[in-house]
Amino acid sequence: MEENVKKIFVTGHRNPDIDTLASSYALAELRRRQGAANIQSVCPGILPERAKFLFQRFHLKPPESRSDVYLRFSDIMETDVPTITAGTPLLSAVRLLNQSGASRLPVIDREGKFLGMLSPMNLLSRLLDVNIDAGTGLAGRVIHSSINLIKQVIEGEALTEFEPEKKQDFQVYVAAMSMSSFTSHIPADEHDRIALISGDRPDIHLVALQQKIRLLIVTGEKNIEPLILKEAKNQKVSILRTAFDSAAVIRRLKFSVPVEDFGFGSDHFVLNLRDRVHGIKSRILSHPEDVIPVTDPAGKFAGVVRKKTISDPPPYRMILVDHNEPEQSIPGIEEIPVIEVVDHHRIGMMHTAMPIKFTGDVVGSTCTLVARMFKSSGESLTPELAGVLLGGIVSDTLNLKSPTTAEQDKLMLEWLEKVSSVKADTLMEELSRINSPLAASRPMDVIESDRKSYAESDFLFSLSQVEETKFELLHTRREALAEAMKEIMKRENLHFIALLVTDAVRENSELLILGSEAVIRSLPWHALPDGIFLLPGILSRKKQLLPQILAILADLKHP
Repeated sequence: MEENVKKIFVTGHRNPDIDTLASSYALAELRRRQGAANIQSVCPGILPERAKFLFQRFHLKPPESRSDVYLRFSDIMETDVPTITAGTPLLSAVRLLNQSGASRLPVIDREGKFLGMLSPMNLLSRLLDVNIDAGTGLAGRVIHSSINLIKQVIEGEALTEFEPEKKQDFQVYVAAMSMSSFTSHIPADEHDRIALISGDRPDIHLVALQQKIRLLIVTGEKNIEPLILKEAKNQKVSILRTAFDSAAVIRRLKFSVPVEDFGFGSDHFVLNLRDRVHGIKSRILSHPEDVIPVTDPAGKFAGVVRKKTISDPPPYRMILVDHNEPEQSIPGIEEIPVIEVVDHHRIGMMHTAMPIKFTGDVVGSTCTLVARMFKSSGESLTPELAGVLLGGIVSDTLNLKSPTTAEQDKLMLEWLEKVSSVKADTLMEELSRINSPLAASRPMDVIESDRKSYAESDFLFSLSQVEETKFELLHTRREALAEAMKEIMKRENLHFIALLVTDAVRENSELLILGSEAVIRSLPWHALPDGIFLLPGILSRKKQLLPQILAILADLKHP
């Protein structure tokens, strides 16, 4: 398996039946034993009741249900990404950015919520923006910070401290003038916002303290007279002492702003980890940034997606069982490479870029093929796994009564009976007792439970099939079933749709079909007054109904 492949999915056709689920489960187990560690059988849709019973009967966990296999950002994002936590001073954040070597890093709060992306371009745009000189920019006099953050960036020592965590705007002044000039430059009404930078100037210190400024920064690591410290405590003025000179302090103060308050520019492009890649791929490729943040639905940071990753092959591979036509497969199949097919239907699959493993034969059940693969490979079958495969053969061949039954089905059924210690007749009886689909299910669920779609001779159509022992339920629920069929036909622009109801015990079926009048008129079977056709001896959709439909369509196309 290629190095970048995270997982191989084994899936049957949408609206799965017992054969498709049992064969996908068993094939995944076979390939796992043969070295495919990251392989998983999936159920494309809701697990049918009879399949649920079968897996419970043999104490196995059924395949996980999935509605699609579309590639999402959660599948390709990088999660091992350095982050910057809110409350970090800008100076420390820039150091983290430089150390990481990344073009930009995500900023998150303490609960993990995404706040923005810090990049060198953010910094440069703020440095060059002359319109913010008078405000809180990197070139202005005003800084938005706290005493604790300022202490960090100037590597200072707190001699007195009051409300060190409080964030506020500071008006920064440098005491590099005479006493008279100093007092005239200090605004009389903003003392609680003033941060004063001063060297060893006790006279300036004392005046500043008497004016109750917010912060005094003493440079050069000079000793502070006890009188000054006492007055600072009386006036509740914070004093920080640092070894840096005034010029260095001024430069560093601009980087004491909390990183979350710095601003992240106008780029608000954020991906959701549940979003499909295909729909946003072009926008990512045209975006100026190479790294795009990803969040979960609650807004918490989840990872990043890089531009180069978008063009890489997807990290999934597909193995198809019991079908090979993309129209019948789980949604999203067109985005993921298929590497293997195990099937007993006609071949109508898409082109593949690379050669693939294809196992096909004229048998009645895909489980027959998988059982044969186990036997020929020398891999042992547990009684539980043999029981599930037996259930697939019993179900798809109607316990060997279907005209699709082949000699291989009989041979594998006998072998699986011995391994599982379960008789096929017993298992068939148990499965038939599971609730009647026509009696217990909603009309839409009846139609969708095992529906396959086809495109042939310019016709689009669907054929559904259910097993039932009481045909009267079909006639009783005809109108409700017809409404569900009409809804599907309209939604998918089908030319016609049919429901085949099969009684495996009496070995016949009845057919409800809607849509193309030309097709319906051409059917060779007798119709009852309510329009339902009698199909004596018809048990197989694949081998008996579908070929008849295809022959009718060929005649209609070439009269």
